[in-house]
Amino acid sequence: MKGRYLLSGLAALFILAAVSPQDALIVARGQPTDSAHRQGPNGFEGWTVSYPVVGRSPNEKYPMTLVIARDGHVLCRINGEPFVWKWIFWARGRDVAYEAAPFHFGLDCVLADSATGRRLASYDCFHGIPDNAPGWLTTLYGPRQLQWSR
Repeated sequence: MKGRYLLSGLAALFILAAVSPQDALIVARGQPTDSAHRQGPNGFEGWTVSYPVVGRSPNEKYPMTLVIARDGHVLCRINGEPFVWKWIFWARGRDVAYEAAPFHFGLDCVLADSATGRRLASYDCFHGIPDNAPGWLTTLYGPRQLQWSR
């Protein structure tokens, strides 16, 4: 009897070791929930998929994946590493810009190809954005840049 519990515990440990830390959060409990779909230009649409997180209320879900589709067909799923807090379509939908960050002490602003999810550019936006930031970054970041005076 004792041996069976030991084996099942080892199997669970092996399964958790085989997934990424974000996947381990997802596997822990709960079903995903899609946000409202946001229509973009040229037939693009996007939404986030949220999951409950261990250590938080089971009723709280956080956006971990950004899904981009065109004309009803999913093109890519972008991992938020771990969360996608904010996102916009850019360049008539060819690109998507998003904020990826944990709960505290970090914020990456990323420009990605909408068809593949491949990163095209990224900035560390935790302390604001540079004076010469590209248009996608100033549009994504919005008026919050005023909080981080030079």
